[in-house]
Amino acid sequence: MVTYFSGPFMYYRATSQTIILCLGFSLFLSGCSSVSSLVGGRHKYDYAQNFERMQHYNFYPTSSSVKTDPNFIFIHNSGAKLAIENGMAKKKLRKERNREPDIWLNYYFTGEQGITVGQLNELFNYNLGLAWDDKYGTGQGIANSNYSFSRRTLIVDLVSRNNNRLIWRGSAPTRITADDNDQQKRKALNSAVKVILAPFPPKNNFTSLKTPVFDE
Repeated sequence: MVTYFSGPFMYYRATSQTIILCLGFSLFLSGCSSVSSLVGGRHKYDYAQNFERMQHYNFYPTSSSVKTDPNFIFIHNSGAKLAIENGMAKKKLRKERNREPDIWLNYYFTGEQGITVGQLNELFNYNLGLAWDDKYGTGQGIANSNYSFSRRTLIVDLVSRNNNRLIWRGSAPTRITADDNDQQKRKALNSAVKVILAPFPPKNNFTSLKTPVFDE
């Protein structure tokens, strides 16, 4: 079958095969758009750190205020810890059990209300070793504790074990709700962790500043 498209500035002849290909390509683009809006991650780190030297981690000691936080309880019970452990293993970082780790790893979930940078840092009582700017980009910027993470976002932090200094933060939306079953939660968390850890370890562009956050 042959179809003609006409208009004030064009006259186009297309076969049925062409129309099918165009429709298929349009559906593909629309699918990519929805996926990218779901898994788009944000990352920020202290570029003075030598992340490539970090090999061992352990989870940040959980305070009583965090243990009773409903958002933390929800994401912990949903399997976030295991998803992160698997993601770190793929990055060749080992969970340390018998000695002090190179870095602490922390995680949080924003729930239905979202959370600001200031609220999150206050909850974990971090020593901010780098500024957090409006754009939440890579590098240092003007400190802004009012930056808000959207709801249902998984956040992963890396913290210096020596001085409790926040040195790396990644986040990604999950769309997880309490109505999801265990399989849906695991799938969503694995996808979010993959996005969060994708650019890790970040490259250090300032060779002279490559100082580890742990003792030799």
